[in-house]
Amino acid sequence: MAGNAQVRVASGAVVVEIRAPLARGDTAGLCERADEFLGRVPGAGLVCEVKPGCPADLVLVDVLARLRLLARRRGRAYQVRDAPATLHGLLGLVGLCEAVPVGDVAGLSGLQARRQTEQWEQVFGVEEGVEADDPAL
Repeated sequence: MAGNAQVRVASGAVVVEIRAPLARGDTAGLCERADEFLGRVPGAGLVCEVKPGCPADLVLVDVLARLRLLARRRGRAYQVRDAPATLHGLLGLVGLCEAVPVGDVAGLSGLQARRQTEQWEQVFGVEEGVEADDPAL
């Protein structure tokens, strides 16, 4: 993780700045550091800044989801800033679009970042009957 991510306090919030791709092994350490900072700053929200050039991959999704859980467990606000536009699509693909809200998505400039799934009703017990004297279609 060395230079790929940094945890700091800025403007009353704990900021996790992700500057480069993370390795899967970096996840636990980064979350521990964020938790440590949240413990030191009462009431601070957790802000994840994804810097330009950082690709949206499954390790990033994992880190953001774990940080979201951390913020929720501590009852803190959570925000993702400057995320690449592809991150929202990837979150939707893995089913975490609602669980990991992404605000201020870079590259979407004013477009809505949320999508709604279609609602379908399942109808049970519907059977079609045919009478002997019904004309054929």
